[in-house]
Amino acid sequence: MWTISNARNRKGFTLIELMIVIAIIIILAAIAIPNYLKMTERAKKSRVASDFETLATALEAYRTDWGSYPVQTSLAPFGKNTDGTSITSTLAKELTGVNASTNTSSNTTATGEAGGIEYIKAKTIQSMVDPFIPTEDYKYGSADGTAWVLSCHYKTAGTDHYLWRTDSTTQLTDSTSEPSVP
Repeated sequence: MWTISNARNRKGFTLIELMIVIAIIIILAAIAIPNYLKMTERAKKSRVASDFETLATALEAYRTDWGSYPVQTSLAPFGKNTDGTSITSTLAKELTGVNASTNTSSNTTATGEAGGIEYIKAKTIQSMVDPFIPTEDYKYGSADGTAWVLSCHYKTAGTDHYLWRTDSTTQLTDSTSEPSVP
């Protein structure tokens, strides 16, 4: 029978009990950490897919109005300037209607509307950064305005990967080679 005097004689856990508890914690951590890392990678890919969907919608609206996509002959970053204050890429200028070459008030759309149309907010473009490498922007390319590609770069297990989407796809493609500009 357990008595108060027995409880006073017991000083703590035995070494075996502590080792069992530590082993259980290590096993749980070994299961949880890889799953957590996979979950964060899936979340980042979902963010890229969502951002690309937003851009695809704006690009399609732009093409409907102007008859072609914004031309950017090389796969180049878009978004904020290095000081974080302004947008400088061809894509960002055309989709926001600020300092654009086609989407200007002196030009009219296919329906006769004056340019300077805001297809996407500048702040939205500025907030679109590569979730895998936050110091980088997504990339856009369209050699002749008939097709486009959006791209994002990341590394996994030391290998370069590219997530990309084109005007003719709705899903992300994950490859080890950078997409070419259509």
